[in-house]
Amino acid sequence: MGLTKNYLLKIQENCSDQRFGQEAVEWAIVSGWIKLTGNLQTDLVTIMGEPGKPETGKYDEIITAYQRQCREHGDALVDLYHASGLFDEILKPVPLRRMPFAPNSGAASHHEMEVEV
Repeated sequence: MGLTKNYLLKIQENCSDQRFGQEAVEWAIVSGWIKLTGNLQTDLVTIMGEPGKPETGKYDEIITAYQRQCREHGDALVDLYHASGLFDEILKPVPLRRMPFAPNSGAASHHEMEVEV
């Protein structure tokens, strides 16, 4: 079943006003964690729970799983950077190029300013 981009955005916006929460909901949908029905109210209850009963929804589980996924990907990326030597390259200090001082750049220096008393 093909759902529209607007429908997915509406789901995300109704589930969270925070970027991380919206990304987590999107991840849950795209990864198959949540199967959407195309009925907005039904899908929101599946994710957020029945009104007044958030424990009946899957939102907390989605957030926890998404946090774990992000952490694992971050750890794997750091391991890959270490193994390839890229991590050391990233952290290597880079000498800064010295820029010559141009005292006559058109602006008056603090020595040239006149102060009226």
